[in-house]
Amino acid sequence: MKKPASLVLILIFGFLGLLSAQPAIKQTINSNWGFHKGDIAGFPAKNNSAVKWEEISLPHSWNTVDVNQDTGYYRGIGWYKKTIYVPSSWQNKNTCLYFEGANQVAEVYVNGQLAGKHIGGYTAFSFPVGKLLNYKDSITANEILVKLDNSPNEKIPPLNADFTFFGGIYRDVYLISTNPVHFNIDSSAANGIRIKTPLVSDAMANVTVEGEIANSLNRKETVKILSSVFTADGKLIKEIKSNVSLAANGITKFSQNLDKIENPHLWSTDDPYLYHIVTSIYDNNGNLLDQQTNPLGFRWFKFDAATGFYLNGKPLKLIGANRHQDYPGMANALPDALHQNDIALLKAMGANFIRISHYPQDPAVLEACDRLGILASEEIPIVNRITQSEEFTENCKRMQLEMIRQNYNHPSIIIWAYMNEVLLQPRFQRDSPEQQKYFGDVAKLAKALDSLTRNEDPSRYTMISCHGDFDRYNKVGITQIPQIIGWNLYYGWYAPDFEGFGQFLARHHRELPDKPVMVTEYGADGDTRLHSANPERFDKTIEYQTIYHQCQHH
Repeated sequence: MKKPASLVLILIFGFLGLLSAQPAIKQTINSNWGFHKGDIAGFPAKNNSAVKWEEISLPHSWNTVDVNQDTGYYRGIGWYKKTIYVPSSWQNKNTCLYFEGANQVAEVYVNGQLAGKHIGGYTAFSFPVGKLLNYKDSITANEILVKLDNSPNEKIPPLNADFTFFGGIYRDVYLISTNPVHFNIDSSAANGIRIKTPLVSDAMANVTVEGEIANSLNRKETVKILSSVFTADGKLIKEIKSNVSLAANGITKFSQNLDKIENPHLWSTDDPYLYHIVTSIYDNNGNLLDQQTNPLGFRWFKFDAATGFYLNGKPLKLIGANRHQDYPGMANALPDALHQNDIALLKAMGANFIRISHYPQDPAVLEACDRLGILASEEIPIVNRITQSEEFTENCKRMQLEMIRQNYNHPSIIIWAYMNEVLLQPRFQRDSPEQQKYFGDVAKLAKALDSLTRNEDPSRYTMISCHGDFDRYNKVGITQIPQIIGWNLYYGWYAPDFEGFGQFLARHHRELPDKPVMVTEYGADGDTRLHSANPERFDKTIEYQTIYHQCQHH
C-alpha cells in the first residue's frame, strides 16, 4: 500500500510545524493501514510480497460480520501494516507507538524488528520505537507491523463470558514524540502524572501532584516543574514551582502540594464542575520540555453498609446501567462519538452511575463521565472462572495495575472491580477435593487483586460482582474480601419469582451487616417489536419488561 505523495508531504510539513510549536507531538495514525486475516508463514523475518492486504482504517475489527454466523466467529491471527514517515530531526527525540486497545495478544514490529508484546485486549500499551526508526531523511519509509491473536487462551482473562471477544486494533493508535526529558509515558501506558485530592470540603481543598520524569540523556539534568490549577473558564487560581534533579538515563519521581484552595466548586452528578491542572517541565533556560493536562474534580464520597452512598456528604441513590462497547455491524471498533453518545443517553434517562462492564473501555467513556456527571465503576475481565496458573495470575495483576494507572485521574471513578460471577462455572466435579482447591485458589487470587488495588489506590473502593448463589460465595470467603459486594440478581427472569429479589437483599443485610452492597445487574430481555396483552416470562415483550422493572423498584 503506497501512500500518495501529497499525503506524505502534508504529514511531514504538519509534523515540522508542530515541532516548532510544541515540546511533544501526539498524532493519530489511524488511516492508510493494510489488513490480512490469518497468519503469514515466517513473517516478518521473511517478507511475502504475494500476501494480499485489504485497505482499512482504524478503529478496525475482523469480526464485524461473522459474529452473526451459526458456525461461530473467527478467533485467530490477523496482521496489520502501515508505512509512516518521520522528520530526520526526530533522531534526538523520544518516540513511541501508543495503542488505546487491541485484542488480545499484540506483537508490534518496526522495520522488521520487535518493538514489544502486550497481553490483554482492553487496556492501552505503549512501546518506545525511536531506536528502530529510519532517520536518513524525511521521505524514508518506516514500516509498522502488528500481529494480533484473539484465539482462546487459558492464560488470559476473559476465559468465557456472554460477550464477544472481537479481534482487531479496535481503538485509536498514536505516534508520540517527546524531548529526551519528558513525563514517563512508558510505565503502564499512563501519562506520568497522578492527581490526588487528600483533603476536600466545602471550605477547603488540597491537591497533590505526583509524577515520574524520564531522562534519556547520558547526563544529569536539573529541571523546573510547574503545576497550575485553572477553573473551568481558564482562570489561574493556584500554582507551585519545584526544582528537580534528574538522574542520567533514568526515572525520577517528584511530588508537589497545592494546599488551601478555598471554597472549591465541588464536582457532583448534578453539577460536574471540572477544574484542570497543567503540569510542565522547563529546563534551566526556561524552555518548555513537556506538558500534561489532567482533569481535576473536587469531591469526596463514602459507602455505608446501613445507609447507602454519600457524595460530598449528601446521600445519593445510585441509579445506572452496565455498558458494553460494541455496536451492530461495527463490532467494538467504534469512533469516540458513539462512546460519548452512550454516556449522554445514560445521563438523559436520569442515571448517575455506570458499571463499565466487564472490562476497561475507550478513554472517551470516562472522559464523558467526568464531563457529564456519571459516577463509574471499572473492572478487569475475570468472568465466570479462572485458570489456576501463575501466568494467569500475573496477567490479571498487570491488567489491574494498567487499568488503575491509566484511569486514575478521572474524578468520576469511585470503584475498581476485578471479578464478575467468578463462581458461576467452577471447574472439577462438585464437592470434589480438586474443586475445593479451585475455590481456594479463586479466593487467593481475589485477595491478591484486592490487596494490590488498595495499595495502588486507597482512595477508591474495591468490588466483586457475584451471581445469586449467596451460600457459595459466602462459604468460599469471597464476600469478605472486597469492600463492596455486587449482586447480579435476575428474579423474575432466570429465577421465576419476583419476591426473591427483596428477600435476597434482606439476607445480605442480615448476614453481612457491615458489607456495603450494590445490585450490579438485573433485567429481562426486551424487544421493541414484541408486544403482548398477557405478558409472561421469557416472551421478551416490552410489557413483560415493564412489569419486571416495576416489581424490582418496588
